[in-house]
Amino acid sequence: MEPLERISPKLFKFQTSLTLSLKGLVEERQERGSPVYDFGLGETKGVLDPAIREAGELAFREGHTFYSDPAGLPRLRQAVLNWLELEDHYDIDDVVISTGAKQSLFNIFLAVCNPSDAILLDAAPWVSYQPLAVAAYGFPVRVLPLGADRTLLKITPDDLRRNLDARPHAKLFLLNNPVNPTAQLYSADEVEDLLRICIERKVYFVLDRLYWRVIFDGRSYPEARIDEETKPWLIQVDGMSKNFRRAGGLRIGWAVGPTDLIQAIVKLQSHYTGGPATPTEEAALAALSGGYRVSFRRELQAKRDLLHQHAADMPLVRIWPTPATFYSFWDVRECFGSRAPDGAQIHNSDDLAAYLARSEGVITASGRGFMQNGYLRLSFAIPDKEIEDGMAATRRALSALQD
Repeated sequence: MEPLERISPKLFKFQTSLTLSLKGLVEERQERGSPVYDFGLGETKGVLDPAIREAGELAFREGHTFYSDPAGLPRLRQAVLNWLELEDHYDIDDVVISTGAKQSLFNIFLAVCNPSDAILLDAAPWVSYQPLAVAAYGFPVRVLPLGADRTLLKITPDDLRRNLDARPHAKLFLLNNPVNPTAQLYSADEVEDLLRICIERKVYFVLDRLYWRVIFDGRSYPEARIDEETKPWLIQVDGMSKNFRRAGGLRIGWAVGPTDLIQAIVKLQSHYTGGPATPTEEAALAALSGGYRVSFRRELQAKRDLLHQHAADMPLVRIWPTPATFYSFWDVRECFGSRAPDGAQIHNSDDLAAYLARSEGVITASGRGFMQNGYLRLSFAIPDKEIEDGMAATRRALSALQD
């Protein structure tokens, strides 16, 4: 048997997660004692809330390590509804807890799609959307904007209709709002327009709202309409990793949606994970019961402002506005065709990201990982001094490029 025949061909359609691989690059430079400015991985830093840690510790000490309900602890499912302020629209049978928002999305793809059914994605899809779709034997399709909002890569109703007309076997449209990587925020009216089209076409509208608490400048989250018309087609996904400090490794996420679909997901999950680890569910329960720390959002907004201040007039880039998330999205196409001081030519976003890392230790996420060559994503959920020094290092590197 040839080596490639030993592995399913679908796995050759994608690479290891770009953003997680950046963590390894940072650790390698740190071990060598090389300077490094980590704008790569979108991971919240700081100290885990003591109440979250203590709840997990208590679960271990008291022996709460048996199997739990494959849908998740009932108390946690109720806490999710309260956290999302959806308790007047759903009950706990409409909620399933999973090992992170990634698994929640994969569960949805597996439960909804037959082989080759189309899964419509945003114009700059997060790095794991396509691999998850392919692993579920779906057919991922980017909805590319052609209208006036194309400069911010935001999808319009006409864009969505055009793609649904071309793909009658589409089963769902996945919208990340706020958007990772572009940091853009769809308004309530924009969400409603897209949701209405999905209902008309009987296509699931999957709303990945993982960054919904990280919205700046006094704005509130543009909630999707929930009523008897939308509930059969609306699925909302959220989790612990972005709205709490240092919580990504807890691996807890959830999905809220129509009862029949959620119960199908529970059936599926009961066979391949059995549900999340009970101690981490207890930790998540403590987090949601304790509420959101508004100071965390204020701190991230201050970091956004600090990055924009130190990146002002950065050569060869155009920096997009950042109304939400903790990412700054940079148009770097003007760098293409230039040469680094060592003679290496910059052909694409990968080349530029590699040059910044090689020359100054500035770690960024190449736009090619999000299917948008010509861009870089920078996470500013890092210490202020690292932002300041990292922007100075970036400026030095970009200024050294030659025509």
